[in-house]
Amino acid sequence: MRTIASTLAALFVVAGAASAQGVPAQPQENLDTVLRGWEKSMTDLKSFAAKVERHTLDKALQTRDTYKGYAMFMKANVKDDSSRARLQLSKVNNDKVFEKFICTGTYLYEYAPANQVVRVHNMPDNKKAGQQESFLSFLFGMGAEQAKARYDMKHVVANDETAKYYHYIQIFPKLPQDKGDFAEAQLSLYRANNLPARIWYRQANGNEITWNFTELQIDVNIPLQWFSPDTPDGWRVERVPAPGAAAAVNPKVRN
Repeated sequence: MRTIASTLAALFVVAGAASAQGVPAQPQENLDTVLRGWEKSMTDLKSFAAKVERHTLDKALQTRDTYKGYAMFMKANVKDDSSRARLQLSKVNNDKVFEKFICTGTYLYEYAPANQVVRVHNMPDNKKAGQQESFLSFLFGMGAEQAKARYDMKHVVANDETAKYYHYIQIFPKLPQDKGDFAEAQLSLYRANNLPARIWYRQANGNEITWNFTELQIDVNIPLQWFSPDTPDGWRVERVPAPGAAAAVNPKVRN
């Protein structure tokens, strides 16, 4: 579950600028003010859609992969409802290789084209997820003060033209479980709205992953059908069991 959660987290969490070098922020604009702006923007956000690119550098093999696609997110707007999300990416120059995730709030649907399987995961309890998942909780359950307590963070100002358009934050893990997810991250937020622009992070094995978010559409009306899972012809559906439980094939779960 951690791999899938990290994928969705990278989608929604934050955006860090790769190789953003800079100088410490001036007193009137510091980590606290930037984090408070981010927290308010995420709290006020009702929905968004964006174009997404993900670049992966495998340091051991010295290979690079690029995927492009889109992301959508809609916050719950009525009592007892759940937030919904969708991420769909295709490998550049080979659209038969793709990744697709649909979160209905109750279930997470993972599409695995290599095996023609739709895997259905139970969504974790929010409180437990906040304890177990790092980047995921950073967006969905963690405020500015909690983030500062959990991570070593520093606001920097780029010494080039990009400083006009982005806030930059360097992030280092403190907790053992977070160190298993990443060794270092660099976050950037659009100055115009304090929402994600890019995230770069280096894993413990040295691999580097960069997510770019462009053409953000904020608080747009997204039809619920975009968050309804489908089963492509010839594919099978598998329910991913809790630890120690057996898998269920072709479960009747839709939301």
